[in-house]
Amino acid sequence: MRTYKATVRVTKSGGIGYMYVWAQVTAQKPIAAKLMLEAQYGRGNVLGTAVQVA
Repeated sequence: MRTYKATVRVTKSGGIGYMYVWAQVTAQKPIAAKLMLEAQYGRGNVLGTAVQVA
């Protein structure tokens, strides 16, 4: 298992507007990490692909 990070879009507190944050997950492959993040944050809210953390 490896640790991956990706930029995700989340709603600001108060519900007005968005902000972009890094999220980390543990998975075997980058595509699995992206799918896990999409399950958590919603499809379309994960920007780009997940990259492995050194």
